[in-house]
Amino acid sequence: MNPELIALGQRPLLVVCDYDGTLADIVPRPDEAHPYPGARRALARLCGHPQHRAAILTGRRASEVQAFLEVERLCVIGLHGMEWPGEPIPEPDTAALERIRVRLQALPGLRLEDKGRTLAAHYRELPEALHPQIEAQLAALELPGGWERVDGKKVREFRPEGFGKGRALERLAQRFPQHHPVFIGDDRTDEEGFAHLLPLGGTAIKVGPGESVAPWRLESPAEVVALLQAWAER
Repeated sequence: MNPELIALGQRPLLVVCDYDGTLADIVPRPDEAHPYPGARRALARLCGHPQHRAAILTGRRASEVQAFLEVERLCVIGLHGMEWPGEPIPEPDTAALERIRVRLQALPGLRLEDKGRTLAAHYRELPEALHPQIEAQLAALELPGGWERVDGKKVREFRPEGFGKGRALERLAQRFPQHHPVFIGDDRTDEEGFAHLLPLGGTAIKVGPGESVAPWRLESPAEVVALLQAWAER
């Protein structure tokens, strides 16, 4: 592992991680995405560290990730920044959700995940040869006003405008101005987080293959956990 990344732990860090693909391997069924061995312990040590802070920024509902990790005092921000600890979640736009749902249900083979305020259309289970076709159909889907499409790894999410991991990271950085912000993520949805964080002087770390604006890269959740452990031990 790059010694420059490990050396970041000499200063107070605000460590923010995505969950799926970052702290857990990507699996076909979301309810089977258990954290990589050692992730719980590393996060618990960061949460109890005298100078570091840790948070999870995920597209899932926060309760799902909390159930996987079971780490006390861990800040979990869900739904790409819509769901904050101790704050009410914005009321769902049920009419818009239903319109989007009906249009998605007309596309065969998708697995729809209703998160209450957003919808995710998964196509990981479809044959690879069909992915370009379904991606084109999802890109052409007409959305209600005030809604946006977010591209992920073999998933498209539909959410109200005005949220996102970039804005959430900016808000976190404002809460902890004395800490150096670090964001670790693997998905396309994490790129907006990287793009917002870099102008703030933060550190962006991409996990796995693929193009990214992040200047640093780790190969797998195993390397992410190893880095978190190294920071926690400083």
